[in-house]
Amino acid sequence: MIIPIKTLNNGFSLPVYGLGLWQMGGRAEADTTNDAREIGALVGAAELGIAHFDTAEQYAAGHSEELLGQALKGADRARFTIATKVSPWNHHPEAMETALDASLKRLQMDYVDLYILHRFPDAGTPLPAAMEQLNRFVEDGRVRHIGVSNCSAARFSYLQNLSQHPLVCNQLHYNAQVREVETSGVLAQCQQQDVLLVAWRPLQKGALADAPIISELAAKYGKSSVQIMLNWLISQPNVVTIAKTSSLAHLQENLGATTWQMEAEDIERIRAEYPDQRQVSEAIALNYPADVPA
Repeated sequence: MIIPIKTLNNGFSLPVYGLGLWQMGGRAEADTTNDAREIGALVGAAELGIAHFDTAEQYAAGHSEELLGQALKGADRARFTIATKVSPWNHHPEAMETALDASLKRLQMDYVDLYILHRFPDAGTPLPAAMEQLNRFVEDGRVRHIGVSNCSAARFSYLQNLSQHPLVCNQLHYNAQVREVETSGVLAQCQQQDVLLVAWRPLQKGALADAPIISELAAKYGKSSVQIMLNWLISQPNVVTIAKTSSLAHLQENLGATTWQMEAEDIERIRAEYPDQRQVSEAIALNYPADVPA
């Protein structure tokens, strides 16, 4: 299937749904036990229409990137948007150079479409030099676009002001229950400043409650609860999502959220009525220590 895309005024675009590779190939360390199954899942996802794959050098100590490279080897590279992330301890310019080259080697690619700071740089990082290095990657063609992950509105603005090229995305923990991006102003910032908010953990690892409002809207639209909660995200301006699954059956269900639009009043009803909302992410709260206040 063809997954709808969202395009910024600056020309950058992403499909509304992409596949995240966290825990594919291991967690903090590489685990090759399930390589054949994981590669098969990635190949199957591409065949189902997934065009945006999101990984990181930190995922499985780089093995996640290796799996993606193997899965897409020989495929039409231009069809895919490949995103990877550079770890906080590699945000110094020389370390970032080494990290990008290593990621490209593991991916078996000459460039990545999106290179992302995995979080706001650690205290003591030379921020102007780090952003200058990111911009050099764009200029030499190894990176097409740059972005950030887990950044507050203030920290995003600080980094954007140091960059000649636009930061096209901010990856954040956002779903019907976890609302820090709303209360902190990050969602509004993305919508007002031509930035895509890439929502990770959109289903709270399968733990989102099937609340009455979700059941009601599932009946109204003839969709599953999972599809309602995914569509609630991607029906909002400037919001797309990534989710991890190795199950093609689950992926097919998830993709059923992508080709229709929730009515505006229903978006607001979920925003208001979904129970047990959390105003701070339990995974990565945006006020972690750094040289620039959150």
